[in-house]
Amino acid sequence: MRKINRFALVAACLVMLSATGCGREQKPKAKVAFSEPKNGAEIRGPVKVVMTVEGMTIRPAGEVIEGTGHHHILVNQDPVAAGQVLPTDDAHRHYGKGQTEAVLDLPPGDYKLTLQFADGLHRSYGKELSETIHIKVVAK
Repeated sequence: MRKINRFALVAACLVMLSATGCGREQKPKAKVAFSEPKNGAEIRGPVKVVMTVEGMTIRPAGEVIEGTGHHHILVNQDPVAAGQVLPTDDAHRHYGKGQTEAVLDLPPGDYKLTLQFADGLHRSYGKELSETIHIKVVAK
């Protein structure tokens, strides 16, 4: 009968586990999305917006808790870099009470809407937690 080298067996098992990711906790990738309106939509104003997030928890602004945050809608703006505080103006709409729906009163025209998730102090989670769509608002 052949002797098994236990050290070699353990080393081979560890290599296999690390190659397959077994033994490591895989964090789900967080993402935000507009469930309404859809990209490319043509809408009679006002514009109803429904915002979603996966892999994070929505909480009102004020306290920074890991894995939580709230939505912002950026009108005709690019995502805000990670760690940067989102401005408060007509182009950067804050939903710091934890809202997941909003109504935007936009005049007719073409718009780029960017959904940006941020922490309790309105610091952006960056491009990874943003989504941009394009819509057209038509006269009522």
